[in-house]
Amino acid sequence: MIPFMNSQLVSRMSRAFAFLLLIATAFTTARAEKVSLVAGGASNGDGKTAIGAKLDRPFAVAFDKAGNMYIGEYQGQHVKKLDPAGVLTTIAGTGEKGFAGNGGPATACKFNCIHDLVLGPDGDLYIADSFNQRVRKLDLKTGIITTFAGTGVAKTATGDGGPADKAALDGVASLWFDASGKTLYIAGFSKIIRTIDMKTRVINTLADVPGGRSIALDSKDNLYIASGQTLRVRSPDGKVRVLLDKTHTGGAALPLGADAKHLGIDANDNVWICDEQHCLIREYLPSTGKLVTIAGNGKPGTAGIGGPPAALQVNRPHGIYFQPSTGLIFIADSMNDRVLKIEP
Repeated sequence: MIPFMNSQLVSRMSRAFAFLLLIATAFTTARAEKVSLVAGGASNGDGKTAIGAKLDRPFAVAFDKAGNMYIGEYQGQHVKKLDPAGVLTTIAGTGEKGFAGNGGPATACKFNCIHDLVLGPDGDLYIADSFNQRVRKLDLKTGIITTFAGTGVAKTATGDGGPADKAALDGVASLWFDASGKTLYIAGFSKIIRTIDMKTRVINTLADVPGGRSIALDSKDNLYIASGQTLRVRSPDGKVRVLLDKTHTGGAALPLGADAKHLGIDANDNVWICDEQHCLIREYLPSTGKLVTIAGNGKPGTAGIGGPPAALQVNRPHGIYFQPSTGLIFIADSMNDRVLKIEP
């Protein structure tokens, strides 16, 4: 026989069941993500809503504290601003490839293929002007653009120990600030990584670490470097370890694709990877050493908006970004000329 249950016991069991149901519901909701279009995908001009606007190979995304998004166009040679109201405007670049405009308004300047953007601790926007071999600095208050690093001479990197704007860079593919904001890291297209002291503006080469076209630093200043099919990490004590390569696949059936185009870091210090070759957004989990897929079905295309990340189609994505204030993931779906977001 079932023992008699008094009303207090029934009440406690009901509350416990309700609590477990609440946890299960919250867990399910947290995982019920969907993909939305943020900008691009059509041909509307500036001053209109970003959805349906024209973007030309967006490679980079950055955010300021006011919630504005900045988009760097590799092919379009522009930096665009998407405000919280959803309106898109051009804030830098004429759209013509070249080098011009230093010391003047950014809307009159010329770029040569933007690979990356990052907001500095000073509130200015730093731009990887890749084939001008320069890092450009856009003062977001005045709209004036200048050269922060690089001479524009395409040759082996030079200038260690001196001013960054007097040093030669080998191209600029990836930018990242350390956790304190005191040091800017630069990855180009060679075997080295450069660092710039933000106070003195002195540039140096990071010793004893192989370079790569994509870098990221977590909250503990572990430096992640993607090169070829290899993901490495350099810890603050200078030790370098290989995390992923052709044989170290993090438990995934599909190894990391060649030449990952961008790395991102989330609030838990997990490393996101734009696996351009496989049309996937992947995630390396340092706590377990696992490599998992967080978005993309592996087929190039445009399908999947409004659905779950696993059903999404992207085409050679070049940027993956985490916005700390919202917890949202943003993807520069470059060859589809659009920016996407993954949201609960």
